[in-house]
Amino acid sequence: MILENIHCLLQFDDRGNLLALVSKSSGRNYIVKDGCSLFRLTMTEIIENRVMPGTLALTGDMAEQIDFIQQSQCLEIDYRNLDGMPVTVKCTIGFMDEEIHWNILIENKTRFAVSEIEYPVLLFKPYLGLNAESERILLPKMDGILLGNPELHPWEDTNAEIVAERYWYPGEGKQKPNNLAVQMTAYYDEKEGILIYAADTDGYPKKMGPIYYKNKFIDLSPVHLRPEIPKMDFSLEYTIVTRFFKGDWKQAAQIYKKFAETAPWCNKTISEREDIPDWIKKGAFFLSFRLRYQNKGEAYLDYVPDYIEKWKKILDIPIVAMMCGWEKIGEWAGPDYFPPFGGERRFRNMCGRLMRNGEIPFTFGLSGLKILIRRHRTKSKDQPQLALDYDGREIFEQQYRESAALDINGVPIVDSNIDEWDGVHAYACPATEQAKSQIYGASIRMLKEYGVIMQQADQVLGGGTSECYNFGHGHPPGRGIWQIESLKKIYDETRKDAKKISKDFALSQEWISEPFIQYLDIYHCRNYDKPQGGLESIPLFSYLYHKYIPCYAGDWTSLLPDNKTGVYFHGWNFICGNLPAGSPLNMLGEIKNHEPEEADPKIMEMACNVCAALKNATSYLIYGEMLPTEELPVPGMDIYIQGLDFGFKRKSITVPSVLSMFWKNPAGKIACALANVSDETKIVDIPVDSYMKHIQKVFVEINGYEKRYWRNIVKGKVRLKMPARSAAVVREER
Repeated sequence: MILENIHCLLQFDDRGNLLALVSKSSGRNYIVKDGCSLFRLTMTEIIENRVMPGTLALTGDMAEQIDFIQQSQCLEIDYRNLDGMPVTVKCTIGFMDEEIHWNILIENKTRFAVSEIEYPVLLFKPYLGLNAESERILLPKMDGILLGNPELHPWEDTNAEIVAERYWYPGEGKQKPNNLAVQMTAYYDEKEGILIYAADTDGYPKKMGPIYYKNKFIDLSPVHLRPEIPKMDFSLEYTIVTRFFKGDWKQAAQIYKKFAETAPWCNKTISEREDIPDWIKKGAFFLSFRLRYQNKGEAYLDYVPDYIEKWKKILDIPIVAMMCGWEKIGEWAGPDYFPPFGGERRFRNMCGRLMRNGEIPFTFGLSGLKILIRRHRTKSKDQPQLALDYDGREIFEQQYRESAALDINGVPIVDSNIDEWDGVHAYACPATEQAKSQIYGASIRMLKEYGVIMQQADQVLGGGTSECYNFGHGHPPGRGIWQIESLKKIYDETRKDAKKISKDFALSQEWISEPFIQYLDIYHCRNYDKPQGGLESIPLFSYLYHKYIPCYAGDWTSLLPDNKTGVYFHGWNFICGNLPAGSPLNMLGEIKNHEPEEADPKIMEMACNVCAALKNATSYLIYGEMLPTEELPVPGMDIYIQGLDFGFKRKSITVPSVLSMFWKNPAGKIACALANVSDETKIVDIPVDSYMKHIQKVFVEINGYEKRYWRNIVKGKVRLKMPARSAAVVREER
């Protein structure tokens, strides 16, 4: 059976297996030689409202009867009675110009629940063409990752038969780096590629990303996660879309963006969002430091406002005081937060003075929905500042067990080890009042009693929350859209009620994913931190959504001489439109806050220059839209990023000595942000002709007000002389 149009050809055998997925443009068949089943179902058995251990796998090959119904540009394949069970699957495949649309409907008359649907199953050849070195797989976890061909550039687990980089869309809950930010992936080389995305405007839980079966194929099948309800018929609530494209990840993202901007998370841009406080829109510097472990003990809090004022005078921009170690028990120990470190009176006075000085108190951050049970961590571990001996088992049993997310055996889901930084912890089910109290309750109390106007749902990576099998919580068992809706409700109520108290209140989240864009004021990104795994980290989320939600970058980005890539960090944050950040501690393991005079002069020069340049270019770098930009033809620099690795091996990488990014502001004007992250003056030719049509001159600002002048466009380019560690903006008008 063949289904085709001028762009694509699909071939199926008489058992409904997919044999070919051919691009008419390149003549390339992406599917492996022997083809693949069109779908795979994972079934769990339900008896007396309990999910039984073990799973059952069903595929189209098991159908007793298969019917093909073809109408013009659409094909329906019906698979009846899978493996003798009363399960029918109807797959619909149709063309919409260059796109292939995939839908699936399942009729289930068994006592089993369909917990996972892999559809369409897409098993791709491990080499697309003749140049495997140019192959890339787009993995949309965290801020964005590019993987290379796994034979040439091995993925994280290089010894297993199966190597997975597949990540959960919000709803997983085991808080490791499992954050899938957007619902798209792509596999491409220098000639052509294929884009796969879910046209899901609600954010149903799913998995997207590759699994590599060594020397066989790369599996890029989307996986749709369902609540575990027996005898439930359903049609997938959204369409899976595939299409071929030419170019790199930016071209794939541009295609996906046309769908994404129809979703409710793009309802309002930053310029339209009156809910985001002005202090974010004007720009600020996020300075992360410790309250604990200082020489003065709790009395250090009396000095904090003066300390922050010193940094403000140098950076000449409002400071967000990211106070780490504010919790009653110890760093990253919740939800028993109050009274905060230093005592109520001292803490309140500190925050009041910060506010009167024009700074932003930020207790960094709430430990998400984690409930700490037991931690015994000694000073001999790699981060001695996190040493803590805490036993909360009795408190957990008395106060938290009823609200904890349960596994299929009715046992609280626990994670981590006793001696790890976050200890043994359970998770508050997001549908419970306990979950609300850990974000809403803590945020409102911090604001009302202490004047803390910024809060972050930390360790809720991208909005991930636990699955839960507690039938008493009022949600379907397992995973489902209820997880997304529960967290959105908590965020919504937190922001609405907090902003009634102070219009300057801001709620952030560690990393981000699409459903929560309009439910947050800002988010914590790390797209400066290259690489986070794979070959290269990319600003995918900012490329798609920067004009809808601001972001800040950095937590332990040291301003001290130990940070050999600090200049690069600040330059990259600037050109990517991240609010700047830094820390007066070294990159790992130190507990003492250093004074500004101990900072590295070169890092501070770059930090000051990007702050000055940002304040004059907020319409582009805070409100604006990131445009596709190619690297400038400048000498490269070898760098090695230090500090926390978030589970991914560090390696040396080469970056341009002058970084650049084009931007469009809400008025439609174009600018190019540049940062010379080298120690030498650089002459750069900026290719403005593709962005600024019919413009003869541009206005140049270097380091804000430091140097300003007009420059002619010659042969489509602007030549710029950039001093070492400088930040420039080249724009259409003053």
